[in-house]
Amino acid sequence: MTRRLAVLGAGPIGIEAALLGMERGFEVAVYERDAVGASLDGWGPTRFFSPFGMNVSPRVKAALGDDAPDDDALLTGPDFVRRVLAPIVDGPLSGRVHVGETVVQVGRDRLLRHDKAGHPIRGDRDFRILLDGPDGEHFVTADVVLDATGTTVPSHLGRGGMLAAGERTVRARLWTTLGDVHRRLPELDGQHVLIVGHGHSAANALNAIADAGRDVRVTWATRAVNTRPCVEVANDPLGERAAITRRANDLAHRPPEWLTVERRAHVEAIRAVEHCVEVTLSGDRTGVYDAVASFVGYRPDTEMLSELPIAISPVTQGAAGIQRALANVTDCLAVPRIGADDLSSGEPGFYMIGFKSYGRMTAFLLKDGLTQLEAIFADGLG
Repeated sequence: MTRRLAVLGAGPIGIEAALLGMERGFEVAVYERDAVGASLDGWGPTRFFSPFGMNVSPRVKAALGDDAPDDDALLTGPDFVRRVLAPIVDGPLSGRVHVGETVVQVGRDRLLRHDKAGHPIRGDRDFRILLDGPDGEHFVTADVVLDATGTTVPSHLGRGGMLAAGERTVRARLWTTLGDVHRRLPELDGQHVLIVGHGHSAANALNAIADAGRDVRVTWATRAVNTRPCVEVANDPLGERAAITRRANDLAHRPPEWLTVERRAHVEAIRAVEHCVEVTLSGDRTGVYDAVASFVGYRPDTEMLSELPIAISPVTQGAAGIQRALANVTDCLAVPRIGADDLSSGEPGFYMIGFKSYGRMTAFLLKDGLTQLEAIFADGLG
């Protein structure tokens, strides 16, 4: 009997998982809440740090043929969707990718979370997946489930990762993707923007505003105390990453007139004031801003997995085995080889893969997801 593989999420790793599953003889179906590659489309014109050749498997290159980008190309997120994911979905995966299907819950047929937990007998029961799609809610079944839904939930803005006072009421006003920033650039003349965070997204946002040539003021609120807030990797082999962090840090070190840097800054409170947002930072530093760009990280949605007895890391909210294996890794280019045992969830036939497996860790590269898939299909599902 042909085994049925359900892939949750149609981003780069979900599409790779579906291709590999077909190659290994599975009956494959992919379920995507939004559009194919929606999270990458949310990048706007932001480019990958890593070159194309590092980001895809040989099977994707073979499927694209002469239309494959050059190995050293640094694609934007939307370019990757248009030039890589869309042709695969329309070609070898035609009819297997179902968009507009939100995964509500994943469980085992007639088994509660605590029934036979950790016992191989659970693998004898189908997975049941509740979907909410264009035709309403419905169930599908599978023998194997690969969860590639990513880290889609923006982290809270306040001190210690908690909600800032008033944050829930203004959540819809916050910019949480680089695409949000780029879409609003033409409207920024005369405005004051607050950027919160000191990772690569915050650096990209600051650089994009600097390049826009608009009459705009920016306040950059960072928890860091350093004059150069973004972590720079010594002799960074990823030139794009090095350039982005270096430029943002140069701006922070010697701020131009339009930029104010607030260090040791934690968001304490935020509230709407007419068309603006008032934000109070630690130390009673209060300002009124036309827009707030919140780049304080993302986390996975695990609520849909609540009826599966899986090992979720209490630290990262990703796969527990991945967190243990990478506990001391700080450089995404120094990740050790991950095996199927590290990805094992404790539930037979269920794996978190890709960004979601890393949870809140930021060391993930697409090449790591490709390594995960090879290990799962060779050792876990072989």
